[in-house]
Amino acid sequence: MSLEFQLIKPIGQFKELERYPLYEPFAYATIIQDETTGDVMYHLEEIELDSTEQKVYRELTRIVMLELPPPEELTKIGDVKNYLLNELKKIVGKYRRLFRNVPPSSFAKFLYYIERDLLGYGPIDALMRDENIEDISCDGVDRPVYVFHRRYESIPTNIIPKTEQALDDLVVKLIHLSGRHVSVATPIVDAQLPDGSRIAVTYRKEVSPGGSTFTIRRFRKNPLTFTELVKSGNISPEIAGYFWVMLDNGRSFLVLGVTGAGKTSFLNAMATFIKPHMKIITVEEVPEINLQHKNWVRLVTRQSYGSEKINEITLFDLVKATLRMRPDYLIVGEIRGEEAYVLFQAVNTGHSGISTMHAESFEAAVNRLMSPPMNIPPAYIPAMNIFVMIKRVKIGGRLTRRVTEVGEVYMDGDRIRFNTVFRWNPRNDTHESYVDKSVLIRQISDMTGKDIDELLREIDTRAKVVNWLVENNVFNFEDVSTYVQTYYTNPDAIINKIIGKGVSEVESIAQI
Repeated sequence: MSLEFQLIKPIGQFKELERYPLYEPFAYATIIQDETTGDVMYHLEEIELDSTEQKVYRELTRIVMLELPPPEELTKIGDVKNYLLNELKKIVGKYRRLFRNVPPSSFAKFLYYIERDLLGYGPIDALMRDENIEDISCDGVDRPVYVFHRRYESIPTNIIPKTEQALDDLVVKLIHLSGRHVSVATPIVDAQLPDGSRIAVTYRKEVSPGGSTFTIRRFRKNPLTFTELVKSGNISPEIAGYFWVMLDNGRSFLVLGVTGAGKTSFLNAMATFIKPHMKIITVEEVPEINLQHKNWVRLVTRQSYGSEKINEITLFDLVKATLRMRPDYLIVGEIRGEEAYVLFQAVNTGHSGISTMHAESFEAAVNRLMSPPMNIPPAYIPAMNIFVMIKRVKIGGRLTRRVTEVGEVYMDGDRIRFNTVFRWNPRNDTHESYVDKSVLIRQISDMTGKDIDELLREIDTRAKVVNWLVENNVFNFEDVSTYVQTYYTNPDAIINKIIGKGVSEVESIAQI
Protein backbone atom coordinates (compact mmCIF):
# COMPACT_ATOMS: atom_id res chain seq x y z
CA MET A 1 0.00 0.00 0.00
CA SER A 2 1.35 3.42 -0.94
CA LEU A 3 2.28 5.66 1.96
CA GLU A 4 -0.10 8.23 0.50
CA PHE A 5 -3.02 5.90 1.30
CA GLN A 6 -2.40 3.97 4.51
CA LEU A 7 -4.06 0.90 5.92
CA ILE A 8 -4.18 1.82 9.60
CA LYS A 9 -3.90 -0.99 12.11
CA PRO A 10 -6.60 -0.78 14.81
CA ILE A 11 -5.51 0.17 18.33
CA GLY A 12 -7.20 -1.39 21.36
CA GLN A 13 -9.14 -4.58 22.04
CA PHE A 14 -11.19 -5.78 19.09
CA LYS A 15 -13.21 -8.88 18.39
CA GLU A 16 -13.77 -10.28 14.93
CA LEU A 17 -17.40 -10.32 13.80
CA GLU A 18 -16.88 -11.62 10.29
CA ARG A 19 -14.11 -12.26 7.78
CA TYR A 20 -14.41 -13.06 4.07
CA PRO A 21 -12.21 -12.92 0.93
CA LEU A 22 -12.34 -10.11 -1.59
CA TYR A 23 -9.55 -11.25 -3.93
CA GLU A 24 -7.87 -14.41 -2.71
CA PRO A 25 -5.15 -14.66 -1.59
CA PHE A 26 -4.37 -10.96 -1.72
CA ALA A 27 -7.25 -9.09 -0.07
CA TYR A 28 -9.71 -9.90 2.72
CA ALA A 29 -12.39 -7.97 4.60
CA THR A 30 -12.68 -8.31 8.36
CA ILE A 31 -15.50 -6.68 10.32
CA ILE A 32 -14.22 -5.90 13.81
CA GLN A 33 -15.82 -4.38 16.91
CA ASP A 34 -14.15 -2.34 19.63
CA GLU A 35 -14.84 -4.23 22.85
CA THR A 36 -14.71 -0.99 24.85
CA THR A 37 -16.89 1.35 22.79
CA GLY A 38 -18.84 -1.16 20.69
CA ASP A 39 -17.89 0.68 17.50
CA VAL A 40 -17.80 -1.47 14.36
CA MET A 41 -15.10 -1.06 11.71
CA TYR A 42 -14.40 -2.44 8.25
CA HIS A 43 -10.81 -3.65 8.26
CA LEU A 44 -9.23 -4.26 4.84
CA GLU A 45 -6.33 -6.69 4.83
CA GLU A 46 -4.11 -6.55 1.74
CA ILE A 47 -0.96 -8.54 1.17
CA GLU A 48 1.94 -6.23 2.06
CA LEU A 49 5.09 -5.30 0.19
CA ASP A 50 8.28 -4.96 2.25
CA SER A 51 10.66 -2.05 1.65
CA THR A 52 12.66 -3.95 -0.99
CA GLU A 53 9.52 -5.08 -2.78
CA GLN A 54 8.17 -1.51 -2.77
CA LYS A 55 11.29 -0.27 -4.59
CA VAL A 56 11.06 -3.07 -7.15
CA TYR A 57 7.32 -2.43 -7.58
CA ARG A 58 7.85 1.27 -8.31
CA GLU A 59 10.51 0.45 -10.94
CA LEU A 60 8.38 -2.29 -12.46
CA THR A 61 5.40 0.08 -12.64
CA ARG A 62 7.55 2.63 -14.46
CA ILE A 63 8.62 0.00 -17.02
CA VAL A 64 5.03 -1.19 -17.50
CA MET A 65 3.81 2.36 -18.10
CA LEU A 66 6.47 2.80 -20.78
CA GLU A 67 6.01 -0.52 -22.55
CA LEU A 68 2.33 -1.36 -22.20
CA PRO A 69 0.89 -1.22 -25.74
CA PRO A 70 -2.56 0.31 -26.24
CA PRO A 71 -5.35 -2.17 -27.01
CA GLU A 72 -6.57 -2.12 -30.60
CA GLU A 73 -10.08 -2.81 -31.84
CA LEU A 74 -11.31 -3.79 -28.38
CA THR A 75 -14.54 -2.15 -27.32
CA LYS A 76 -15.77 -4.17 -24.33
CA ILE A 77 -14.42 -3.33 -20.88
CA GLY A 78 -13.87 -7.01 -20.11
CA ASP A 79 -11.92 -7.54 -23.36
CA VAL A 80 -9.68 -4.55 -22.64
CA LYS A 81 -8.99 -5.71 -19.09
CA ASN A 82 -8.13 -9.26 -20.14
CA TYR A 83 -5.87 -7.93 -22.88
CA LEU A 84 -4.03 -5.62 -20.51
CA LEU A 85 -3.65 -8.32 -17.87
CA ASN A 86 -2.04 -10.64 -20.42
CA GLU A 87 0.31 -7.87 -21.53
CA LEU A 88 1.20 -7.12 -17.91
CA LYS A 89 2.17 -10.73 -17.33
CA LYS A 90 4.36 -10.70 -20.44
CA ILE A 91 6.16 -7.51 -19.37
CA VAL A 92 6.68 -8.76 -15.81
CA GLY A 93 8.06 -12.04 -17.17
CA LYS A 94 10.29 -10.19 -19.64
CA TYR A 95 11.97 -8.08 -16.95
CA ARG A 96 12.05 -10.65 -14.18
CA ARG A 97 15.73 -11.30 -14.87
CA LEU A 98 16.52 -7.70 -13.85
CA PHE A 99 15.29 -8.50 -10.36
CA ARG A 100 17.06 -11.77 -9.70
CA ASN A 101 17.21 -11.24 -5.95
CA VAL A 102 13.43 -10.96 -5.70
CA PRO A 103 11.70 -14.27 -4.84
CA PRO A 104 9.10 -15.60 -7.34
CA SER A 105 6.31 -15.15 -4.78
CA SER A 106 6.85 -11.38 -4.91
CA PHE A 107 5.90 -11.21 -8.58
CA ALA A 108 2.40 -12.47 -7.79
CA LYS A 109 2.10 -9.53 -5.41
CA PHE A 110 3.39 -7.16 -8.06
CA LEU A 111 0.77 -8.35 -10.55
CA TYR A 112 -1.95 -7.81 -7.94
CA TYR A 113 -0.86 -4.24 -7.21
CA ILE A 114 -0.30 -3.39 -10.88
CA GLU A 115 -3.78 -4.66 -11.73
CA ARG A 116 -5.20 -2.77 -8.76
CA ASP A 117 -3.46 0.54 -9.46
CA LEU A 118 -3.37 0.62 -13.28
CA LEU A 119 -6.52 -1.25 -14.30
CA GLY A 120 -8.63 -1.07 -11.15
CA TYR A 121 -9.75 1.57 -8.66
CA GLY A 122 -6.46 2.03 -6.83
CA PRO A 123 -6.55 1.92 -3.02
CA ILE A 124 -10.32 1.28 -2.98
CA ASP A 125 -10.24 -1.50 -5.59
CA ALA A 126 -10.76 -4.24 -3.00
CA LEU A 127 -13.81 -2.40 -1.63
CA MET A 128 -15.28 -2.30 -5.13
CA ARG A 129 -15.12 -6.10 -5.18
CA ASP A 130 -17.23 -6.45 -2.02
CA GLU A 131 -20.86 -7.25 -2.92
CA ASN A 132 -21.89 -6.36 0.64
CA ILE A 133 -20.99 -2.69 0.19
CA GLU A 134 -23.62 -0.27 -1.11
CA ASP A 135 -21.73 3.02 -0.77
CA ILE A 136 -18.10 4.12 -0.52
CA SER A 137 -17.30 7.69 0.48
CA CYS A 138 -14.28 9.79 1.37
CA ASP A 139 -14.59 13.15 3.15
CA GLY A 140 -11.01 14.39 2.94
CA VAL A 141 -7.39 13.91 3.95
CA ASP A 142 -6.63 12.09 7.22
CA ARG A 143 -10.23 10.93 7.43
CA PRO A 144 -11.16 7.28 7.05
CA VAL A 145 -12.96 6.11 3.95
CA TYR A 146 -16.49 5.09 4.96
CA VAL A 147 -18.63 2.28 3.56
CA PHE A 148 -22.30 1.42 3.91
CA HIS A 149 -22.38 -2.31 4.56
CA ARG A 150 -25.58 -4.30 3.99
CA ARG A 151 -25.31 -5.88 7.44
CA TYR A 152 -23.49 -3.24 9.51
CA GLU A 153 -24.72 0.04 7.98
CA SER A 154 -22.33 3.02 7.81
CA ILE A 155 -18.93 2.12 9.23
CA PRO A 156 -15.37 3.49 8.85
CA THR A 157 -12.63 1.56 7.13
CA ASN A 158 -8.94 1.51 7.93
CA ILE A 159 -8.14 3.20 4.58
CA ILE A 160 -7.00 6.78 5.14
CA PRO A 161 -5.67 9.21 2.49
CA LYS A 162 -2.57 10.90 3.89
CA THR A 163 -1.96 13.68 1.34
CA GLU A 164 -4.14 16.06 -0.65
CA GLN A 165 -2.30 15.10 -3.84
CA ALA A 166 -3.06 11.41 -3.35
CA LEU A 167 -6.77 12.13 -2.89
CA ASP A 168 -6.84 14.53 -5.85
CA ASP A 169 -5.15 11.92 -8.04
CA LEU A 170 -7.64 9.23 -7.02
CA VAL A 171 -10.61 11.50 -7.79
CA VAL A 172 -9.16 12.30 -11.22
CA LYS A 173 -8.49 8.61 -11.88
CA LEU A 174 -12.04 7.61 -10.94
CA ILE A 175 -13.59 10.30 -13.14
CA HIS A 176 -11.30 9.40 -16.07
CA LEU A 177 -12.40 5.77 -15.68
CA SER A 178 -15.93 7.12 -16.16
CA GLY A 179 -14.92 8.79 -19.42
CA ARG A 180 -15.48 12.25 -17.95
CA HIS A 181 -13.31 15.19 -16.94
CA VAL A 182 -12.88 17.00 -13.63
CA SER A 183 -10.93 20.20 -13.04
CA VAL A 184 -10.90 23.45 -11.11
CA ALA A 185 -13.23 24.85 -13.78
CA THR A 186 -15.71 21.96 -13.34
CA PRO A 187 -15.15 20.80 -9.75
CA ILE A 188 -18.45 18.93 -9.36
CA VAL A 189 -18.98 15.83 -11.50
CA ASP A 190 -21.61 13.10 -11.42
CA ALA A 191 -20.73 10.07 -13.58
CA GLN A 192 -20.88 6.31 -13.98
CA LEU A 193 -17.96 3.96 -13.39
CA PRO A 194 -17.25 1.05 -15.76
CA ASP A 195 -18.95 -1.44 -13.42
CA GLY A 196 -22.17 0.60 -13.42
CA SER A 197 -21.62 2.30 -10.06
CA ARG A 198 -22.58 5.94 -9.74
CA ILE A 199 -19.93 8.40 -8.56
CA ALA A 200 -20.21 12.01 -7.39
CA VAL A 201 -17.03 14.00 -6.71
CA THR A 202 -15.90 17.45 -5.67
CA TYR A 203 -12.41 18.49 -6.73
CA ARG A 204 -9.84 20.19 -4.52
CA LYS A 205 -11.05 23.13 -2.39
CA GLU A 206 -13.20 24.87 -4.99
CA VAL A 207 -16.47 23.89 -3.34
CA SER A 208 -15.33 21.68 -0.43
CA PRO A 209 -12.94 23.48 1.95
CA GLY A 210 -11.59 20.17 3.22
CA GLY A 211 -10.35 19.16 -0.23
CA SER A 212 -11.47 16.57 -2.75
CA THR A 213 -14.30 14.19 -1.86
CA PHE A 214 -16.06 11.31 -3.57
CA THR A 215 -19.11 9.16 -3.02
CA ILE A 216 -19.65 5.93 -4.96
CA ARG A 217 -23.08 4.36 -5.01
CA ARG A 218 -22.75 0.73 -6.00
CA PHE A 219 -25.38 -1.41 -7.69
CA ARG A 220 -25.84 -5.14 -7.83
CA LYS A 221 -24.60 -6.91 -10.93
CA ASN A 222 -27.87 -8.85 -11.03
CA PRO A 223 -30.99 -6.72 -10.46
CA LEU A 224 -33.08 -7.40 -7.38
CA THR A 225 -36.12 -9.54 -8.18
CA PHE A 226 -39.59 -9.45 -6.64
CA THR A 227 -38.95 -12.95 -5.28
CA GLU A 228 -35.95 -11.59 -3.35
CA LEU A 229 -38.09 -8.72 -2.08
CA VAL A 230 -40.61 -11.25 -0.78
CA LYS A 231 -37.93 -13.45 0.79
CA SER A 232 -36.40 -10.47 2.62
CA GLY A 233 -39.81 -9.32 3.88
CA ASN A 234 -39.68 -6.07 1.91
CA ILE A 235 -43.04 -6.97 0.36
CA SER A 236 -45.57 -9.78 0.72
CA PRO A 237 -46.54 -12.21 -2.06
CA GLU A 238 -49.94 -10.49 -2.20
CA ILE A 239 -48.32 -7.09 -2.87
CA ALA A 240 -46.44 -8.69 -5.75
CA GLY A 241 -49.65 -10.26 -7.03
CA TYR A 242 -51.45 -6.92 -6.77
CA PHE A 243 -48.82 -5.11 -8.83
CA TRP A 244 -48.79 -7.95 -11.34
CA VAL A 245 -52.52 -7.46 -11.98
CA MET A 246 -52.20 -3.66 -11.96
CA LEU A 247 -49.40 -3.64 -14.55
CA ASP A 248 -51.27 -6.25 -16.57
CA ASN A 249 -54.01 -3.64 -16.81
CA GLY A 250 -51.76 -0.70 -17.65
CA ARG A 251 -51.83 1.11 -14.31
CA SER A 252 -49.15 3.64 -13.31
CA PHE A 253 -47.30 4.02 -10.03
CA LEU A 254 -44.86 6.32 -8.23
CA VAL A 255 -42.30 4.98 -5.72
CA LEU A 256 -41.46 7.26 -2.79
CA GLY A 257 -38.73 7.21 -0.15
CA VAL A 258 -35.52 8.79 1.04
CA THR A 259 -32.08 8.24 -0.49
CA GLY A 260 -31.02 4.60 -0.26
CA ALA A 261 -34.51 3.32 0.59
CA GLY A 262 -34.52 0.99 -2.42
CA LYS A 263 -36.88 2.89 -4.73
CA THR A 264 -35.15 1.99 -7.99
CA SER A 265 -34.73 -1.65 -6.96
CA PHE A 266 -38.46 -1.89 -6.25
CA LEU A 267 -39.31 -0.17 -9.55
CA ASN A 268 -37.09 -2.54 -11.50
CA ALA A 269 -38.52 -5.61 -9.77
CA MET A 270 -42.13 -4.57 -10.40
CA ALA A 271 -41.42 -3.64 -14.03
CA THR A 272 -40.76 -7.34 -14.61
CA PHE A 273 -44.55 -7.79 -14.49
CA ILE A 274 -45.14 -5.67 -17.61
CA LYS A 275 -46.52 -7.78 -20.45
CA PRO A 276 -43.99 -9.15 -22.95
CA HIS A 277 -43.70 -7.25 -26.25
CA MET A 278 -45.13 -4.02 -24.82
CA LYS A 279 -43.00 -1.05 -25.84
CA ILE A 280 -41.09 0.28 -22.83
CA ILE A 281 -38.97 3.43 -22.84
CA THR A 282 -36.77 4.21 -19.84
CA VAL A 283 -35.32 7.67 -19.20
CA GLU A 284 -32.49 8.06 -16.69
CA GLU A 285 -29.52 10.22 -15.81
CA VAL A 286 -27.44 7.16 -14.99
CA PRO A 287 -28.59 3.79 -16.39
CA GLU A 288 -29.75 1.73 -13.41
CA ILE A 289 -32.94 0.06 -14.68
CA ASN A 290 -32.46 -3.38 -16.19
CA LEU A 291 -35.27 -5.22 -18.01
CA GLN A 292 -35.60 -8.50 -19.88
CA HIS A 293 -38.18 -7.10 -22.32
CA LYS A 294 -37.14 -7.19 -25.97
CA ASN A 295 -39.16 -4.12 -26.98
CA TRP A 296 -37.24 -1.76 -24.69
CA VAL A 297 -35.62 1.58 -25.54
CA ARG A 298 -33.15 3.02 -23.02
CA LEU A 299 -32.49 6.78 -23.05
CA VAL A 300 -29.83 8.51 -20.94
CA THR A 301 -29.18 12.22 -20.45
CA ARG A 302 -26.07 13.93 -21.77
CA GLN A 303 -24.24 16.53 -19.73
CA SER A 304 -22.06 19.29 -21.11
CA TYR A 305 -19.15 21.27 -19.80
CA GLY A 306 -19.21 24.94 -18.92
CA SER A 307 -21.89 27.23 -17.54
CA GLU A 308 -23.77 27.67 -20.84
CA LYS A 309 -24.81 23.97 -21.01
CA ILE A 310 -24.29 23.84 -24.77
CA ASN A 311 -25.66 20.65 -26.37
CA GLU A 312 -26.83 19.32 -23.01
CA ILE A 313 -29.72 16.84 -23.17
CA THR A 314 -31.81 16.83 -19.97
CA LEU A 315 -34.45 14.53 -18.53
CA PHE A 316 -37.03 17.05 -19.70
CA ASP A 317 -35.75 16.82 -23.28
CA LEU A 318 -35.82 13.03 -23.23
CA VAL A 319 -39.24 12.65 -21.61
CA LYS A 320 -40.69 15.10 -24.12
CA ALA A 321 -39.08 13.17 -26.98
CA THR A 322 -40.51 9.84 -25.81
CA LEU A 323 -44.08 11.01 -26.41
CA ARG A 324 -43.39 10.84 -30.15
CA MET A 325 -42.22 7.24 -29.77
CA ARG A 326 -45.61 5.90 -28.61
CA PRO A 327 -44.47 3.95 -25.53
CA ASP A 328 -46.85 1.58 -23.77
CA TYR A 329 -44.90 2.24 -20.59
CA LEU A 330 -42.74 5.29 -19.91
CA ILE A 331 -40.35 4.74 -17.00
CA VAL A 332 -38.44 7.73 -15.62
CA GLY A 333 -35.71 6.79 -13.15
CA GLU A 334 -36.40 9.77 -10.88
CA ILE A 335 -38.47 12.94 -11.21
CA ARG A 336 -37.44 16.16 -9.51
CA GLY A 337 -37.89 18.95 -12.07
CA GLU A 338 -39.90 20.04 -15.07
CA GLU A 339 -39.72 16.54 -16.58
CA ALA A 340 -42.35 15.55 -13.99
CA TYR A 341 -44.91 17.76 -15.72
CA VAL A 342 -44.34 16.02 -19.04
CA LEU A 343 -44.58 12.58 -17.39
CA PHE A 344 -47.90 13.45 -15.74
CA GLN A 345 -49.15 14.85 -19.02
CA ALA A 346 -48.26 11.51 -20.62
CA VAL A 347 -50.14 9.41 -18.05
CA ASN A 348 -53.13 11.75 -18.37
CA THR A 349 -53.26 11.18 -22.13
CA GLY A 350 -53.34 7.40 -22.10
CA HIS A 351 -49.73 6.32 -21.57
CA SER A 352 -48.72 4.25 -18.56
CA GLY A 353 -45.92 5.62 -16.39
CA ILE A 354 -43.61 4.55 -13.60
CA SER A 355 -41.13 6.69 -11.68
CA THR A 356 -39.51 7.39 -8.30
CA MET A 357 -39.32 10.54 -6.21
CA HIS A 358 -37.79 11.60 -2.90
CA ALA A 359 -40.49 12.11 -0.26
CA GLU A 360 -41.14 10.96 3.29
CA SER A 361 -44.93 10.61 3.01
CA PHE A 362 -47.75 10.61 0.48
CA GLU A 363 -48.79 14.08 1.58
CA ALA A 364 -45.25 15.44 1.25
CA ALA A 365 -45.06 13.90 -2.22
CA VAL A 366 -48.28 15.65 -3.31
CA ASN A 367 -47.04 18.98 -1.94
CA ARG A 368 -43.77 18.58 -3.79
CA LEU A 369 -45.50 17.61 -7.03
CA MET A 370 -47.73 20.69 -6.95
CA SER A 371 -44.85 23.06 -6.09
CA PRO A 372 -42.15 24.52 -8.39
CA PRO A 373 -40.35 23.31 -10.41
CA MET A 374 -42.79 20.41 -11.03
CA ASN A 375 -46.05 22.41 -10.91
CA ILE A 376 -48.37 19.43 -11.43
CA PRO A 377 -52.05 20.45 -11.41
CA PRO A 378 -53.97 18.61 -8.66
CA ALA A 379 -56.33 17.07 -11.23
CA TYR A 380 -53.36 15.39 -12.97
CA ILE A 381 -52.00 13.58 -9.89
CA PRO A 382 -54.57 10.72 -9.64
CA ALA A 383 -53.50 9.56 -13.11
CA MET A 384 -50.42 8.20 -11.36
CA ASN A 385 -52.72 5.57 -9.90
CA ILE A 386 -50.61 4.09 -7.10
CA PHE A 387 -48.19 5.62 -4.59
CA VAL A 388 -45.69 3.31 -2.86
CA MET A 389 -43.81 4.31 0.29
CA ILE A 390 -40.50 2.52 1.02
CA LYS A 391 -38.52 3.13 4.20
CA ARG A 392 -35.38 1.91 5.91
CA VAL A 393 -36.43 0.41 9.23
CA LYS A 394 -34.75 -1.42 12.09
CA ILE A 395 -35.91 -4.92 12.86
CA GLY A 396 -34.15 -6.86 15.58
CA GLY A 397 -31.43 -4.23 15.74
CA ARG A 398 -30.62 -4.52 12.03
CA LEU A 399 -31.42 -2.02 9.32
CA THR A 400 -33.54 -3.28 6.46
CA ARG A 401 -36.07 -2.04 3.90
CA ARG A 402 -39.84 -2.35 3.92
CA VAL A 403 -42.68 -1.17 1.71
CA THR A 404 -44.61 0.53 4.51
CA GLU A 405 -47.71 1.57 2.54
CA VAL A 406 -49.32 1.14 -0.86
CA GLY A 407 -52.05 3.65 -1.59
CA GLU A 408 -54.37 4.28 -4.54
CA VAL A 409 -54.84 7.92 -5.51
CA TYR A 410 -58.26 9.43 -6.22
CA MET A 411 -60.05 12.80 -6.18
CA ASP A 412 -62.67 13.55 -3.55
CA GLY A 413 -64.22 16.72 -4.87
CA ASP A 414 -61.25 19.03 -5.22
CA ARG A 415 -59.07 17.15 -2.73
CA ILE A 416 -56.55 14.37 -3.36
CA ARG A 417 -57.18 11.28 -1.27
CA PHE A 418 -55.40 7.95 -0.74
CA ASN A 419 -57.04 4.58 -0.36
CA THR A 420 -54.64 2.28 1.49
CA VAL A 421 -54.49 -1.23 0.03
CA PHE A 422 -51.45 -2.48 1.97
CA ARG A 423 -49.83 -1.28 5.19
CA TRP A 424 -46.81 -2.65 7.03
CA ASN A 425 -47.34 -3.58 10.68
CA PRO A 426 -44.04 -3.01 12.55
CA ARG A 427 -45.20 -4.97 15.61
CA ASN A 428 -45.19 -8.32 13.86
CA ASP A 429 -43.35 -7.35 10.63
CA THR A 430 -46.23 -8.28 8.33
CA HIS A 431 -48.09 -6.51 5.55
CA GLU A 432 -51.80 -6.06 6.26
CA SER A 433 -54.03 -6.22 3.18
CA TYR A 434 -57.08 -4.11 2.39
CA VAL A 435 -57.07 -5.03 -1.29
CA ASP A 436 -60.75 -6.02 -1.14
CA LYS A 437 -61.47 -2.28 -0.77
CA SER A 438 -59.37 -1.39 -3.83
CA VAL A 439 -60.71 1.48 -5.92
CA LEU A 440 -58.63 0.42 -8.93
CA ILE A 441 -60.03 -3.11 -8.87
CA ARG A 442 -63.49 -1.61 -9.28
CA GLN A 443 -62.28 0.64 -12.11
CA ILE A 444 -60.70 -2.32 -13.91
CA SER A 445 -63.90 -4.31 -13.40
CA ASP A 446 -65.92 -1.52 -15.04
CA MET A 447 -63.52 -1.34 -17.99
CA THR A 448 -63.00 -5.07 -18.61
CA GLY A 449 -66.33 -6.54 -17.59
CA LYS A 450 -64.64 -8.92 -15.16
CA ASP A 451 -66.28 -9.40 -11.77
CA ILE A 452 -64.54 -7.84 -8.77
CA ASP A 453 -64.33 -11.28 -7.13
CA GLU A 454 -62.70 -12.64 -10.27
CA LEU A 455 -60.02 -9.93 -10.18
CA LEU A 456 -59.41 -10.52 -6.46
CA ARG A 457 -59.01 -14.25 -7.15
CA GLU A 458 -56.52 -13.40 -9.90
CA ILE A 459 -54.44 -11.38 -7.42
CA ASP A 460 -54.54 -14.33 -5.02
CA THR A 461 -53.53 -16.77 -7.77
CA ARG A 462 -50.58 -14.66 -8.85
CA ALA A 463 -49.55 -14.22 -5.20
CA LYS A 464 -49.46 -18.02 -4.93
CA VAL A 465 -47.28 -18.19 -8.05
CA VAL A 466 -44.90 -15.66 -6.48
CA ASN A 467 -44.85 -17.56 -3.20
CA TRP A 468 -44.12 -20.82 -5.06
CA LEU A 469 -41.18 -19.21 -6.83
CA VAL A 470 -39.80 -18.02 -3.47
CA GLU A 471 -40.21 -21.44 -1.87
CA ASN A 472 -38.37 -23.01 -4.80
CA ASN A 473 -35.51 -20.49 -4.65
CA VAL A 474 -36.16 -18.90 -8.04
CA PHE A 475 -34.28 -15.63 -7.51
CA ASN A 476 -32.19 -15.17 -10.65
CA PHE A 477 -33.45 -12.17 -12.62
CA GLU A 478 -33.59 -13.98 -15.97
CA ASP A 479 -35.33 -17.02 -14.49
CA VAL A 480 -37.94 -14.88 -12.72
CA SER A 481 -38.61 -12.97 -15.94
CA THR A 482 -39.03 -16.23 -17.84
CA TYR A 483 -41.70 -17.44 -15.43
CA VAL A 484 -43.62 -14.15 -15.67
CA GLN A 485 -43.54 -14.19 -19.47
CA THR A 486 -44.57 -17.86 -19.52
CA TYR A 487 -47.53 -17.03 -17.29
CA TYR A 488 -48.73 -14.51 -19.86
CA THR A 489 -48.48 -16.97 -22.75
CA ASN A 490 -49.77 -20.09 -20.96
CA PRO A 491 -51.23 -19.23 -17.53
CA ASP A 492 -53.25 -22.46 -17.15
CA ALA A 493 -50.16 -24.60 -17.49
CA ILE A 494 -48.34 -22.59 -14.82
CA ILE A 495 -51.33 -22.66 -12.48
CA ASN A 496 -51.85 -26.40 -12.90
CA LYS A 497 -48.22 -27.20 -12.24
CA ILE A 498 -47.71 -24.83 -9.32
CA ILE A 499 -51.03 -24.78 -7.55
CA GLY A 500 -52.61 -27.95 -8.83
CA LYS A 501 -49.75 -30.44 -8.85
CA GLY A 502 -47.39 -28.95 -6.32
CA VAL A 503 -43.75 -28.07 -6.51
CA SER A 504 -42.21 -31.17 -8.01
CA GLU A 505 -42.23 -30.02 -11.62
CA VAL A 506 -40.23 -26.80 -11.36
CA GLU A 507 -37.81 -27.89 -14.08
CA SER A 508 -40.50 -28.33 -16.72
CA ILE A 509 -42.23 -24.97 -16.28
CA ALA A 510 -39.50 -22.97 -17.99
CA GLN A 511 -39.88 -25.24 -21.00
CA ILE A 512 -43.58 -24.51 -21.52
